[in-house]
Amino acid sequence: MELVKIGLIGIVGVLLAVGLKNYKGEYGVYIGIAVCLVILGYTTRYFTLILERMEQLRGYLNENYQYLTVLLKAVGATYACEFCAGICKDAGYGGIAGQVEMLGKLYILLMGMPVLLALMESIQTMAG
Repeated sequence: MELVKIGLIGIVGVLLAVGLKNYKGEYGVYIGIAVCLVILGYTTRYFTLILERMEQLRGYLNENYQYLTVLLKAVGATYACEFCAGICKDAGYGGIAGQVEMLGKLYILLMGMPVLLALMESIQTMAG
């Protein structure tokens, strides 16, 4: 039910933004940003639930929970970059949005390097 509510907030926000865009263009952008922030507030509830589940996983992983930390940081970076890029695209700055998305991809690649290196070391140790 909450997903329907969030969807309706998004639709109403878009309709308001489109309606005001003809009157004053910048008001449409402001409404779009406000709706994004409201939806972000709703999604933080889901993040807290995910963090609780991650704590359960951490208990199963004993001392090797740094990979879980990498996963959480990558997901957070992905969401933040998509959020910022979406706002930039809505404002008409597609070039900036592309740069934000590129930065997010490079950051996630950098975050995954320790995991890849640990995997390669494990394979090399097994191979002898």
